[in-house]
Amino acid sequence: MAIGLGIDTGGTYTDAVILDMDDGTVYGRSKARTTREDLSIGIDNAIRALDATFLEKVSLVSLSSTLATNAVVEGKGGRIGLICIGKRYEGPEEPEAYVYIGSKFSMSGKEEVPLDMDEVDSSIKCFEGKVDAVTVSGYLSVRYPAHEKTVSDRVKDILNVPVVCARDLTSKLGFEQRTTTAIMNARLLPIIDDLLESVKTSLRNQRITAPLMVVKGDGSVISENVARERPIETVLSGPASSLTGAKTLTGLDNAVMMDIGGTTTDIGILRNGFPRTDVEGALIDGRRTRVLAADISTYGIGGDSRIIVNGKDTVISPVRIIPLCVAATKWPNILERLKELEDVTDDRSADICPIQEIVQDTEFFTPAHTKVKEELNDTDRRFLELIKERPLSLHEASEALEVPYYSISATKMESEGFITRIGVTPTDVLHANGEYTDYSTEASGLAIGYLSRKAGVPFDGYLSQLKGLITDTICRSLMTDILLEDSGKDSLDQMEQAMVSKVLDHSEKDYRFGFRLNLPIIGIGAPVGSWLPAVAERFGTELVLPDNWDVGNAIGAITGSVVEHESIEIRAADDRYLDDPECIVFSRTGPVHFPDIAEAMAFAENEVRTAVLERSRLSNAKEPMVTIDTKTELAELSADKKVFRTAVITATAVGKPDFLK
Repeated sequence: MAIGLGIDTGGTYTDAVILDMDDGTVYGRSKARTTREDLSIGIDNAIRALDATFLEKVSLVSLSSTLATNAVVEGKGGRIGLICIGKRYEGPEEPEAYVYIGSKFSMSGKEEVPLDMDEVDSSIKCFEGKVDAVTVSGYLSVRYPAHEKTVSDRVKDILNVPVVCARDLTSKLGFEQRTTTAIMNARLLPIIDDLLESVKTSLRNQRITAPLMVVKGDGSVISENVARERPIETVLSGPASSLTGAKTLTGLDNAVMMDIGGTTTDIGILRNGFPRTDVEGALIDGRRTRVLAADISTYGIGGDSRIIVNGKDTVISPVRIIPLCVAATKWPNILERLKELEDVTDDRSADICPIQEIVQDTEFFTPAHTKVKEELNDTDRRFLELIKERPLSLHEASEALEVPYYSISATKMESEGFITRIGVTPTDVLHANGEYTDYSTEASGLAIGYLSRKAGVPFDGYLSQLKGLITDTICRSLMTDILLEDSGKDSLDQMEQAMVSKVLDHSEKDYRFGFRLNLPIIGIGAPVGSWLPAVAERFGTELVLPDNWDVGNAIGAITGSVVEHESIEIRAADDRYLDDPECIVFSRTGPVHFPDIAEAMAFAENEVRTAVLERSRLSNAKEPMVTIDTKTELAELSADKKVFRTAVITATAVGKPDFLK
């Protein structure tokens, strides 16, 4: 019997499962609040809740996490120096330091402008003391990597910081996307190190010595060491684990997976037993990368989304906050303050204003983590010190500090990561109506009662209105995802948006639009049992809630396989249309010339096979199987004559992780 420990560190909860990897039996499962200030605490709490008898037998550990994705979206990570060779970078990712070196190769591989090593050294020395890692990206480096390699070697000699070469992360053309990917990867190096060290600390505390794997964005897994070098591949790790878990738990080959977490709702599609993947590379927060990942759409609605009354309208914001029910369980003063508001009706102007400027009387603030505060003004610094003792509303803080409440820059401090807001969320809605009782139902009821009076709607009617609003938001997300996949576009046009709104229109008219989904919905995540039945009913489809749906991510983490891909391009060496031309193979070390197609093909197949086997073994794959796929492009000279122009040889290695004997 091989016992695996799957861990998923999400934005709100950390899940852990003990699984028999031979027959899929779940021997233990647990959930703990994710502790963002120190991830090892939440991981510890989740692991400690499992049966120690089985923990002693763990032979493999696998981790999935939203941490890398969140870090990219929030712009967190190390300071990056970028060196571009042969082309200036004009992409969306901004490094902290940047230099351009003008040497370059032509498309045919001729070195048009050689490297000036004095320029290289002086450029590198400009980064001293200013960056935590350096990214080197050369134009056409996927075909001619010599300049990129030479510069990266000099960086290693001069600076004692990690170096990321764009060529090492992808073999696809596309300078902007390749450079964006490399910058993101370099920025994530300290983030993934902190996460893995937190996990290792927790495992050591439980005397678990099994190998640690990490889930990639396509649902496959890599070793801990590979994850430390290529953290960008773990972006979208959490939702990809949901897809793997959905397939494992249900056995369905074709379905829509909806994972509702604390911060987001992630939607992915299984087709013929495999996740839909984005062939162009993952789109992360609007930035196109060269990362192979499951094509999963993320929408800003989750259990911890902020609910606001703006004027008389209720709005759901994608900003993640701490639910009042959770906070009141930890800090009793919150419940005391909410009781003071029990008979209060907010009679201020009902004018609509920007959501980010609204601070409700039912909202409190607590420090996000220990952070340098020199940039804060005196009032904000005093406010931050004050709420270290206990969370406070702005009005409570203004009285204690003897300053006007509007002089405290709460919204700005929140956006900059100094403080975290506490307020009404969908989790509070479920506590107020009694569906959940894990935390303070009284706090949720008091706060929603206050908002109902502010909105001018009786409590029961307002609670029903909130449930409908949350359900509609999830339905809108699902419709948007299905329509975008069908059209292949990145956004809906005005007519499509209007159609979605018509389908979700609850007004009493003589007609109504409908939308029927022909795939079942698999629910993953703790709150799906509360929200998805109404969604499935709305779209006339089956809802599948398998056993252990609420820890599906962790199950997906421990059931993933090692999957590695490697591609090499072959091109005819010149523009003459010959039956059997000389060929160039663009290997990882540079172009290699061959007298004919057969020799070029044989060399390329051997290169990609060797590369994927090496990479899969670095990720602890046991007896990986390799398949070769060849896509050839021919030039049609006449109706009965075609000649070779290019080919792409792709090797894929697949194997289960080797575990502790």
